[in-house]
Amino acid sequence: MSIWEALRTAARSLAANKTRSILTALGVVIGVAAVIALVGLGEGLSAGITRQFTEMGANLVTVMPRFARGPGLVRAGETLLSNEDWELLSQRLDPGLVSGIAPEATRTLQVKYQNVNTSVRVVGTTPSYAEVRNSFPAQGTFLDETHLEGRRQVAVLGAQVAAELFGDAPCLGQRIKVGGTSYTVVGVMQSKGQEGFGSIDNQVFVPLTTFQARLGRSGLNSIYIAARRKEDMDELQAQVTVLLREAHRINNPEEDDFQVMNQGTILSSLNQTMTMVTLFLAGIAAISLLVGGIGIMNVMLIGVTERIREIGIRLAVGARRRDIMLQFLLEALVLSLAGGAAGVALGCVGSIALGRLVGTAPVVRVGTILLGFGFATAVGVFFGFYPARRAAAMRPAEALRYE
Repeated sequence: MSIWEALRTAARSLAANKTRSILTALGVVIGVAAVIALVGLGEGLSAGITRQFTEMGANLVTVMPRFARGPGLVRAGETLLSNEDWELLSQRLDPGLVSGIAPEATRTLQVKYQNVNTSVRVVGTTPSYAEVRNSFPAQGTFLDETHLEGRRQVAVLGAQVAAELFGDAPCLGQRIKVGGTSYTVVGVMQSKGQEGFGSIDNQVFVPLTTFQARLGRSGLNSIYIAARRKEDMDELQAQVTVLLREAHRINNPEEDDFQVMNQGTILSSLNQTMTMVTLFLAGIAAISLLVGGIGIMNVMLIGVTERIREIGIRLAVGARRRDIMLQFLLEALVLSLAGGAAGVALGCVGSIALGRLVGTAPVVRVGTILLGFGFATAVGVFFGFYPARRAAAMRPAEALRYE
């Protein structure tokens, strides 16, 4: 018997018991769909994290204060970075490694326009912030050197702030109150959505000199440094650490009153974590494939018992044992592959639904689909082998006498 004849025979046998065949394949359908949906969701979340970090600024090294430690206490809220730290890094970092540097001082304040009042994150910074953080205005301009040098009371609004204060009305040139002081709106930033746990659109930017003179303290909350190349980030991080330890007179690294974060390292760690989570979820989903495979084996064993006389007659008229084995193995394989195809379609739809539920775009790769089919094929062959071997091992005389 050729493989095509065996395949046609297997298909006719499965078609004769449509309901049982569909129910048997259902376990494989659910298993493959779960694997594809969860892996696609995990890939989508990982791609979303990478995109967010890229939008925050390319090749970014961030310097932040580490809260000072007292005896058994952590004195929260103490800003340890200063303008001198920013100026030191601007002057002494290797210019071949750095494409831009921007300080940031922040406070949460009330911003008001006419009778509309909202609480936002007010950021005092310099003109280089836009390029370093890859955030540019959609309307008007960003801060410039004249604003900084003259301590001008000007503001650039995040997209969400502009919408809350002005709606669809034009806002450039309008006067708003930030912390009770009037500022002129000179620009509106592009909408960029979430950054970590907050929205970067819910911010108001003012010149650093104005912020420190009128809205906040003299310290800095962060210093952002953009490396020229991704390969330079580790060296740049090391230079920043050495310079700040010298400036702060720190000999013991455990006593650092600052922390330097490498965007590439953070992103790599997050992606590794997401990969582990994705594999864990896929492993859980694959358990249902094993359950489906056990179902296939169970139904195939029942089929062998029901068709003992048929097997005996075929063996008696000259069918070879390998033909019998091939037919039953193909029946299991057809069930699992049909379930795999349906599972792929259901998994793609399910990944889209899950993505909308959690607010991310799933990524279903060809490799993931092939993985689903590979699992389905392995399940069919593995769990169909024993029933097929049992059918092929029957003796014709005993099979013909079976009632």
